[in-house]
Amino acid sequence: CPTCGRTRINLIHLANEVEKMVADIPLDDIKVAVMGCVVNGPGEAKEADIGIAGGVGVGLLIKHGEIIQKVPEDQLLETLRQELLNWKE
Repeated sequence: CPTCGRTRINLIHLANEVEKMVADIPLDDIKVAVMGCVVNGPGEAKEADIGIAGGVGVGLLIKHGEIIQKVPEDQLLETLRQELLNWKE
């Protein structure tokens, strides 16, 4: 995510946290997207296998460009983590 005026989450912090989190998870060619907004994020993440997009107090879990789940912002990283640990295409 290049960031824009629609970014409603601390995207750099979120991306850094995702990087730390996935360091111990064998991803085997899984593309993970970290997007800054729920407006453009799902469409821009369509090339990724899985991704998250941040909003105001909420976030989206995205698989192949489709919104799978809306979660509170404080559960976004753990939701992504659980999906990656239990990854099934």
